[in-house]
Amino acid sequence: MSIVLSKEQLVYVQSFGKVILNACPGSGKTTTVAYKLDELIKNWELLFSKNSGILCLSFTNVAKNEIAEKFKEKNGFSLPYPHYILTIDSFVNSFITLPFAHKLKDIGKRYKIIDDISYLDKIFQSDWQLMKTYKSYLFSYKPSKIDYTINSGYSWDGHDKSDDLDFVKYAKEIKTRQINMGLLKTSDSAFLAYLILKKYPRIAKYIASKFPYLIIDEAQDTSEIQHSILELLYNQGLKNIDLVGDPYQCLYQWRDASPELFLQKFDDCENWKGLYLTENRRSTKKIIEVFSMLRRTTDKEIIPILDSEADLPLHVIKYDKTDYSEAISKYEKLCLDNNLSSNIILVRGNALKNSLLGKESDYFPWDKSSIAYKLIQSRIHLQSNEIKEAVKKIRRLIIELLIPGISFSDLKEKENELKNDKDSNSIIFKIVRDIPSFDLSLKEWTVKTQQYLKSELQLENMPDFKIRKKNVTKKGKITFDKTTLENSVNHYFKKAITENNFPITTIHQVKGMTFDSVFMILNDKNHKENITLNDFVLKEEMPTEKQRLIYVAISRPRNLLCIGVPKTMTDEKLKEFLNCEMLIL
Repeated sequence: MSIVLSKEQLVYVQSFGKVILNACPGSGKTTTVAYKLDELIKNWELLFSKNSGILCLSFTNVAKNEIAEKFKEKNGFSLPYPHYILTIDSFVNSFITLPFAHKLKDIGKRYKIIDDISYLDKIFQSDWQLMKTYKSYLFSYKPSKIDYTINSGYSWDGHDKSDDLDFVKYAKEIKTRQINMGLLKTSDSAFLAYLILKKYPRIAKYIASKFPYLIIDEAQDTSEIQHSILELLYNQGLKNIDLVGDPYQCLYQWRDASPELFLQKFDDCENWKGLYLTENRRSTKKIIEVFSMLRRTTDKEIIPILDSEADLPLHVIKYDKTDYSEAISKYEKLCLDNNLSSNIILVRGNALKNSLLGKESDYFPWDKSSIAYKLIQSRIHLQSNEIKEAVKKIRRLIIELLIPGISFSDLKEKENELKNDKDSNSIIFKIVRDIPSFDLSLKEWTVKTQQYLKSELQLENMPDFKIRKKNVTKKGKITFDKTTLENSVNHYFKKAITENNFPITTIHQVKGMTFDSVFMILNDKNHKENITLNDFVLKEEMPTEKQRLIYVAISRPRNLLCIGVPKTMTDEKLKEFLNCEMLIL
């Protein structure tokens, strides 16, 4: 890979100190970070200690892997040791919390990170002692959603409830018991890491010397506690840090992500060097004009590299909320007429997606804790060549089948014991590979898979796949007999497909992706979970969570942007809310 960097990209690649890069959609952010890594490594021994390294962090595994792939594509080799590309959670867990949590509280065993937080609900909601005192709280405020706040208070589902004394008493009891068990969510791990670095500054000093250059990609998604961890590292000698992101693409506010903190640092000229990437290489000028309506007026204008009089304007397609087929057909014709091959229909949430596909596609008989769900998920990982993830999920499932009622701590120990066992991994791989085909009906697949597991694992009894209670109806049973598993799998684990093979998915699933065209369908009614035309109006300087979802969706296409609105919407109202060139169909 060899590209010519723009002036803005070169300024960032050659910058040092406390840098914050505000990168617009389509600006080549990931490629720019890969070039920055390359530039640093080439000059590393001239600038820093030989045994130290770069720490490049991102919010998700997908984003982390994309940076690693871009670096390898440019250089022909992976990022060498002692440099790391990790998720921010992995860094916090591996370098701070797990090695040093005993310094805060020694529980006589190693702390463990929970990857399935619903396990906490099972533990505490079945505890009779807790049930006597906190029965109403245990089910109204699930333990898995309780978190610490930066000031050692308590929140639930992202909402600070430190002023509610009864809730605080309940939350304190839950978190105390959880910590004593040695079980940590990633959010708990971040909070403990903050306390560790605050109480033991020499640990922060050690990390700052081990990693004298820190790059955080998708920095708009970092939480207040994660920002506080960074502050403690700065205070102990970390001189070079890059925060790279786009505050308008923050979709993880449910995990306490704080785009406002990103912008506060960007505006802090005394302590941070704020840089822009304003050149959009993805979308046409007419598309850029639409999503730019949701940006701050003080931000630099996005510069379109693609600008032609022949570019397609925004297309607004009206739909009948009882039958979306006509609107989808209009979109499909537009794509065919303009020879666009990479196209997608986007919605907010599964409810609207189900409406587009019809009620039948909403049928899925198992919840996420069921054996069937885990088997299907593992098989999909294998089909996607995510072999490590497929084997990991089946390994855990097999342990749970062979040792019913195993505790989480014992489960983790057993997993670690079997992780490097070649014979065990061979059996696990065979099981996931030979799961019965998805082209069977739900009923046939269930029977055959239950028999298959009983035989392969030599179980005494047939494993129970436990159909969801709400599906145990006369209509549900008929569907269970007739619906193929493949239809349900496509809907729940992959992108749902229209009759003409146009994928339908939710906005969260396409962050960071690019398409030739996008058709975003708005809801017809205002609701806290819905996105409507009203959400296009920027009432405050910083866009709301819904507006950031819109921003992500409509900044994905290269050539054609379509927006779906109900037929009851008048042309006058459309022009009032969408102040741009448009074609109404």
